[in-house]
Amino acid sequence: MNRRSILILYSLPHPFLPDGSVDIFGPKSVLSRLQAVKESLLSLGYTIKVLKMEDELSPLVSKILRSGAELIFNLCEEFHGQTRLEMNVAALLELLPIPFTGSSALVLGLSQDKGKTKSILGHYGIPTPRYIIWPPGERVSTSRLKKPLFVKPLREDASLGIGNDAIARNLPSLLSKVAKVHRLHHQPALVEEYIAGRELNVSILGNEAAQVLPISEIDFSTLPKGLPKICGYEAKWVEDSPEFHHTIPLCPAPLPMKLEKRVREVALQAYRAMECRDYGRVDIRLSPDGTPYVLEINANPDISPDAGMPRSAKAAGLAYPELIGRIVELAWARARSSKGFPGESTHES
Repeated sequence: MNRRSILILYSLPHPFLPDGSVDIFGPKSVLSRLQAVKESLLSLGYTIKVLKMEDELSPLVSKILRSGAELIFNLCEEFHGQTRLEMNVAALLELLPIPFTGSSALVLGLSQDKGKTKSILGHYGIPTPRYIIWPPGERVSTSRLKKPLFVKPLREDASLGIGNDAIARNLPSLLSKVAKVHRLHHQPALVEEYIAGRELNVSILGNEAAQVLPISEIDFSTLPKGLPKICGYEAKWVEDSPEFHHTIPLCPAPLPMKLEKRVREVALQAYRAMECRDYGRVDIRLSPDGTPYVLEINANPDISPDAGMPRSAKAAGLAYPELIGRIVELAWARARSSKGFPGESTHES
C-alpha cells in the first residue's frame, strides 16, 4: 500500500495526583510512548506529524485540519489533565473528516465507567465479580456481597486510586476505604467481591476478525509477605517499589489448553460486547474453580513498548513496529468501509 501522512495526537496528564503529590511517572510514560510510536511509524515509511492536545479547541481543530494528515493516531488519555474527558477527545475527532485509531467516544466513556462496563457484561452473561456502586454522601448496603471486598474509584484508569489497602475484610475497613475514594477522587466508589486467584491480561487486536494474542499473567509468587496479590498503582508505576519488582509478567501464561480456550472466549466476548475497535485489553481474575471473572476492559490500552499489549504481540511474533502498523491498517480499513464517515463504528478487520 502507499504510505500516507499520519498525525499523532497526544496529551499530558495532570501534573498532580489526587493526593496532591507530583505525578513524576505519568508525563515520562506519555512522552516515551509517543516517541516509540513515532519511531515505529517512521520506520514503516509513513510521513509523521505530532500535535499536543491543547485546551483551546478552535486553534487545535485548525491545526489538525491544516496538517494534511490522512489518519490520526489517537494517543490522548485525557483532556486538560482530566482522564474522565478522554472520551471527549474522540468525540471531537468523530466530527472531523479524518479517520482515527482506536475506540469510539461512546466506548471510551463506557469502559472508563467500571459500573457501566460491569452492567453490560452482566447483560451478556459474562462473568464479573458482584458489586455495588457507592456514591458520596449516601448509605449503601453491601449485605449481598461476600467479603473480602475490593474498593476502587468508579472512573479512573491506570490503577489510579488502587493501593495496598484496597481490600476490605470488615465493615470499619470498608467504610474507611470508601471514604478515601470519595475524599481524594470526588467520585463514587466501586465495591466488588475480591476474587482470589490468578491475574490475567488478554490483549486483542482487530475488529470483526479480532485476534486474541497470547495471554499474559501477573506472577505474584515473589511478593514480600504482607503485600496483597493485586496489581495496583505502585506495581504499575513506582519503579523503586517492591510491588513493581515482584509483580512479574509471564507471557504466554502457563494455562492448560481447555482453560486457556475458556479465558480467550470470555475475553473476546467482553471485547465484542463493549464494541472495542482496533485494539484492547481485557483484565481477568481466574478463580480457583477456573472461572474467568472480567475485572475491566481497557479500550485504547497502554501501547508503550514495555506494556502488556506489546508484550503479548511479541509473543505472537509481532515486533513493536508491526503492532503499531497493524493498528494503523485496522483504522484505515474501517475508514474505507464506512463510506465517507470516518467516525462511524464498523467491524472491518
